[in-house]
Amino acid sequence: MSNMTKTLICVAIAGVLFITAIIYGVKYLFFIAAFFDWLPLPTGWMKMSGSDEKIKRAGIFHGIITIIAYIIGVLWLIFTSIGPLSLGYLFLELWFIAVIVGAYVTSLKAEQCS
Repeated sequence: MSNMTKTLICVAIAGVLFITAIIYGVKYLFFIAAFFDWLPLPTGWMKMSGSDEKIKRAGIFHGIITIIAYIIGVLWLIFTSIGPLSLGYLFLELWFIAVIVGAYVTSLKAEQCS
């Protein structure tokens, strides 16, 4: 099984768990989902390598959005909502944007290899 496939499986599991955690308010699932979401980094399945400047910029953008999403996710764990703002749904929206940008980075890498 390729590293990209392992990464995609981990992200899919994380997505299902994040959605379940937010919709049903099961906060411990957030930690399990975060484990699967970050698992590809220490295992080396997801590497930000490449000399192309476009790939580097997109990878940095992906990282920044992911960090911002997790900051909001931790705030959701603490507060659930601030006024009318549901922090859980805001986390999900930003996390999915980060996933899309990550997919874009992957497509750039694949394009560079072919």
